Parts: sequence; structure tokens; C-alpha cells
Amino acid sequence: MAEWNQEWATDGWMAEVQEWVSMVLDSYEIAQHGPLEPGRARLWATRVTVNTDHGRLYFKANNPGQISEAAVTATAAKLAPDQLVMPLAIEPLRGWMLSPDYGDTLATLAATDYQLWARIVRDFARVQHELLPFGDTLFDHGLLQLDPAWLPSHIDEQLLLHASMPPQHPLHLPERDAEELHRGLGAVREMCAALAAGPVPLSLVHHELTRTHTFIPAAPDEPLRFLSLSGAYWAHPFSVLGPPLREMCKLFRTTGEDARVRRVVAAYLEQWAEYGTVEELRPLVEPALRAGRMQEHGIWMRILSGASDADVERYAPEALAPLAGLVRPGLD
Repeated sequence: MAEWNQEWATDGWMAEVQEWVSMVLDSYEIAQHGPLEPGRARLWATRVTVNTDHGRLYFKANNPGQISEAAVTATAAKLAPDQLVMPLAIEPLRGWMLSPDYGDTLATLAATDYQLWARIVRDFARVQHELLPFGDTLFDHGLLQLDPAWLPSHIDEQLLLHASMPPQHPLHLPERDAEELHRGLGAVREMCAALAAGPVPLSLVHHELTRTHTFIPAAPDEPLRFLSLSGAYWAHPFSVLGPPLREMCKLFRTTGEDARVRRVVAAYLEQWAEYGTVEELRPLVEPALRAGRMQEHGIWMRILSGASDADVERYAPEALAPLAGLVRPGLD
């Protein structure tokens, strides 16, 4: 397979993007001002700014392993229109999206108070509630599922996959390491069983639920709006806590036992009161964070499936790290 991401730097690819963008703008009677402004091309996606008489628009093209983001985003945004980015247009077969500019993100604000993360997780819990009845709909549009009930089998398959790769392959997992991980997975299997037997249904998990992917609302009483569902899964909803809590711990130089972190978790769990009290639901958080590690692994494996040898070499540690993280506490 060709090194697909290299095409982003070519004039031919930009001409195709311009042709598609022009078609979309014409349909909305929007005038483009100036040429497309390419952003940083990454292995997983590239973005292009489109200046128009209606303000900035953003074009995004995804890695083939995450091509379903366009269809998933458009579908989910119709179901939760006040809290997710609604693209002006998508090209689902190519994973292209053209979206409006919703302003600055929370990453531009000083993050000195745990209440900022409490607001993020509270508001995203509302998105998860909105989408609870629509798992099949999102699945039909490409959203991947990671049900805790079959997660142990999936983990075994992935360990076998990496252990069976040639020793020189960057994604190879030495047999000794695979066996050590397998021996340490007993607790993880019990955790998966607890999640599967628990009262909370599966929902959308945003793998990048951080300040960078959360827009500042236009008014204090408006709900937060979230972007970037490229790494989303239909899974146990509590695993969505992983990214914001890790971001918070890193910034505050603390751990999951910090009272501020526990308050953020409580703020999130309060949104699930119909399934139990905060204290009844809190034991499910650690298992969900462990399960979230396999979501991270799956995202990286999809990204690397069509990558160059150099990129596989570069990012292989990112793909393998979540496997080791399975046997460590959820925020480690």
C-alpha cells in the first residue's frame, strides 16, 4: 500500500480538496476568500483552513483507519445537535469533512480549577445520555464497538497477534512479555465482567475528551460543544474519564487520589443517578479506565494499518503501551 499520508503534500490532492470545497460552498452560496491554507499534516489527519465571507471553515481528512469519523460525526451531531460539531458537508468514502468555526477551545483558558474538568465531564455525560438509544444507528455508520462482555477475548487475540509478529517487526511483543501480561490479566477479566454485569448501558466514548477538543460556549448557560470523534467507540461510558483525568493529573502534577480529581469523577457519576449513587457507581470507574486502554490500542492499530515502515517504527511504542497499561491502575 502506498504511503497514503504523503499525498497530502501534493498539488494534485489539494486541487481535489479545492474542487470538493468549492462544490460545497456553492451549494450554501458561500464565497471563498483566498486560497486554501494547509495546516499541519499528521499521520492520523490533516486540516485545511477555508476563509469565506461567512468566516473560517475547517476541512479535515482522516487516516483511512479512521475514515468513519465523517459519517459518525454527521450522524451523532444530528442526534445531539447542541453539543457536537455539525459538519456542513461530508465525503464519507474519503473521510472528508467541512465544518464551521465554533471559536476558541477551553485550551486557551487558564486551567487552575478542577471545576473546568467537572464541567467537561458533566456536559459530555449529557451527550452520552442523548445517544443511549442509538448504538445500532451509529454502528451502521461506522462507529466501532468494544463491549466489556467480549473484551477479554479481544485482549487475548491482540496479545497473540503481537507475539506472533516477526521479532524484527516494531509491533512485535516478545513471548515472555506476552506471557507476563497474560498472567496479570486475571484482575482485568474480573473488571470486564463487573462492567458487563453492571447497570450502566454502553454509549459513545470520546477518546480525546480534553480541553483542546472542547469549545468555549458563547454564553455561560450554553452546553459545551465537542469536536473530533476520530477515536470514538461505543463502549462502557465511564471509560471516557481517562483522557480528561490524565490531562488534569498531568497539569496539576497529582494522582487519581487527589480530592480534586475525585470531585471531577463524582460530578460525572452524578449524571448517571438513575443507575446508582456516586458511591455505588464509583467502583466501576477503575475497570472502565482499564478497558479504555484497549480503545487506545485499537485506535493506534487502525492508524498504523496503512502507515509507512518509518511511521510504524516511530509510533509502535504508542500502540503497545496500552497493553502494558492494562495491568496498571487506570490513570498510570
